[in-house]
Amino acid sequence: AQLYRFFWNDFCDWYLEWVKPRMQDEQQKPIAQNVLAFVLDQILRLLHPFVPFITEGIFQKLNETAPIRKLQGIAPTDQNKALVVALWPQSLDSLLNDTVEQDIAIIQNLIRVVRDIKNKYNVMALDAVSANAEQKISQILNKNAELICSVTCAQEFRAGPDAPKPQNAATAIVEGIQIYVHNVIDIEAERNRLEKQKQQIEKTKQSAEAKLSNENFTTKAKPEVVAQAKDRLSQLTEQLETITKHILELEQSE
Repeated sequence: AQLYRFFWNDFCDWYLEWVKPRMQDEQQKPIAQNVLAFVLDQILRLLHPFVPFITEGIFQKLNETAPIRKLQGIAPTDQNKALVVALWPQSLDSLLNDTVEQDIAIIQNLIRVVRDIKNKYNVMALDAVSANAEQKISQILNKNAELICSVTCAQEFRAGPDAPKPQNAATAIVEGIQIYVHNVIDIEAERNRLEKQKQQIEKTKQSAEAKLSNENFTTKAKPEVVAQAKDRLSQLTEQLETITKHILELEQSE
């Protein structure tokens, strides 16, 4: 299951999409092609016991188009004419980088939200996307602005700790990042949506407050359960404040 998710989700859904701009750049193309060929080579070796005939066929084609596949000085690989006798992937642990994975997760979360907004409002191309986030997160996002624009079909992206909410922008919050997709909403429809969302959060918040005001719960429940309930109440309070702020901004923009 883990190998399946890596192949379809990480490699096909994300990596192949992200590598396209580099493949269109003549200077970056050779490196991108080499990494792509190496990763595909290693995936085929891992998948071979489960789908031997298909992987062998792809491996033969890979031998024709990219006979030399290795990350020079980073990760060597043997050259075989047949996948069935190729060595199992090895010495790849050194390529793991938790910091890079965390940075990528931040970018992926933002892209997912923007795509959801595009689907919701049925738009293909975007004028701009911006994000309000703490300085460290903003630096990660701005560093990958070109990639974000390419994947989301946005003409411009910028992030900062004081990024303002533009008029007529659809908004969303993920992992503490406020995301603004510019010029895609009808103000009245968006206000109605936010009002409904506000009512739902208020009901959930009231339930959480009632739970924490119940002495039977706070005295008898496990400490970690009470702590989780308090954290949930804090999150709901923060969400309610943000939505209320957005509603006021919509009213002021009219």
